[in-house]
Amino acid sequence: MPIHPLLAAAYPVVFLFASNAAEQVTLEPLWRPLALAVGATAVVFATGWLVLRDPWRAALLTTVGVIGFFGYGHAWNAASSVIDSQWPLIGAWVLVTLIGLVAAWKAGRFTRPLTRGLNLVAALALLLNAWSVAGIMVTFGAIDGTSGEELTDVELVPPDPGDLPDVYYIVLDRYAGSTALDETYDFDNEPFLTALEERGFEVARRAHSNYIKTPLSFASSLNMEMLDSDALKAEATDGTDRKPIHHVLRDHLAVPSALKEIGYQFLQVANWWAPTSTYADTDRVFRYAGQDEFSTVLEQTTLLRAFNEPETASREPFDIKVIYENVRYTLDTLDEIPGIPGPKFVFA
Repeated sequence: MPIHPLLAAAYPVVFLFASNAAEQVTLEPLWRPLALAVGATAVVFATGWLVLRDPWRAALLTTVGVIGFFGYGHAWNAASSVIDSQWPLIGAWVLVTLIGLVAAWKAGRFTRPLTRGLNLVAALALLLNAWSVAGIMVTFGAIDGTSGEELTDVELVPPDPGDLPDVYYIVLDRYAGSTALDETYDFDNEPFLTALEERGFEVARRAHSNYIKTPLSFASSLNMEMLDSDALKAEATDGTDRKPIHHVLRDHLAVPSALKEIGYQFLQVANWWAPTSTYADTDRVFRYAGQDEFSTVLEQTTLLRAFNEPETASREPFDIKVIYENVRYTLDTLDEIPGIPGPKFVFA
């Protein structure tokens, strides 16, 4: 039975996820693009089968198309350091794909031996990457749900348990301080800060984050303690290994745990960035329905990249429109959340 088109469609999705598993804390970003890739391929394969009345030839043609579709972005990443426009690569890629389709069409008596070989190779490649993903997710506790870290002792005693105020922790990532805005961009942010103070906000004008990276700051602030740098270094394989800090974010965190113990519900307006897309203690997640980070990066490895930016050599994997829509969704959601009954800890 020719199943290699479906395996070939699943492979690039699982391969990319496995290659970037250290950036993930759950399997959730994998399912939607995987289902879309396999489902679309199944439709193409079934259509070819019905039209040609030959499942083996239809499968070969479909697999060539799958390789052409999912391989283009990787080819462009390799070629972008040599050429500035995608048009030469697009022409060459179309030609190579057409040659592959013609070869598949004329395979004749070789279709069945090719089918057996492709089934085996695609299955092995997929299983190896799936095994890699499973191993990393078990390490994070995303599959078996284990939690290993002890929480910081945080005991909250509200003055009036029956009148708990909502708590909002809103992170404006990379929002510059007034000094940096003035010196670097010649922008005066004082009217905005003054307006906040007039509304009763405390503005810590000389405040700065404890860490240069967002996940480090989150892990520290949500656990109300400085990070154990020695322990993180011991767990990391090298200086670029983010798995240890992502493991901390995946575990139960002191602040939401303490607030939930006194009656708060933990509401999260999720970010498009995978490690902060969900937390262990979250009661309800509000998430923009558009593309997430993993899906956006995956799209840039496919032929869709040729339609997005044929004239440019940009290697930026994130779609600024997706980020914009996500931010708009976050602001709209924050405007609606006060209407939810009960005390709330809102993290956005």
